[in-house]
Amino acid sequence: MLGGTTQFEVEFDNGRARRRRGQPPPGFVDACDDIARLYDIRSGTVRGVGLRSARRLKFSRDVPERARQPIRNVWTPPPTGGSGNRRARG
Repeated sequence: MLGGTTQFEVEFDNGRARRRRGQPPPGFVDACDDIARLYDIRSGTVRGVGLRSARRLKFSRDVPERARQPIRNVWTPPPTGGSGNRRARG
């Protein structure tokens, strides 16, 4: 299960996106700003929640369903780790 740790938060206010907390991926806030104008998002938040390797996006109720997939499309998830070619330890 994902922890409740918020890694970053982007806030929508009057059709504009801005970083509210944490460090979102490069270019994510600018892309959210474009999407906010296209889909007329007046308010709401998007949070990157969880551990670094298992981060997920969480949307507030104010972000319309039709705008969520475009935001997911511009989000770059964190890398999953190594190549997996290591022997088990223990």
